[in-house]
Amino acid sequence: MDIRHQLPLEQQFELRVFEGQVRQLSQEEAHELLIQLREEMLYQTTAFREILKEAWGIDKNVDVTLNLLANG
Repeated sequence: MDIRHQLPLEQQFELRVFEGQVRQLSQEEAHELLIQLREEMLYQTTAFREILKEAWGIDKNVDVTLNLLANG
């Protein structure tokens, strides 16, 4: 499955430009970039989880339950 064709044209263009830039990197620079991108992806996943927890009120329910158990 080629995700690239499912992207809007603007993002396809952005990806094409990025691809050209990456091809010009040294191997060491490419490794550093991969590590940085993975770190940013993990941060983004964590941020999304926190936003969803807050939007869905998941943390509030857990806090209320823990308080009830502690004071039970």
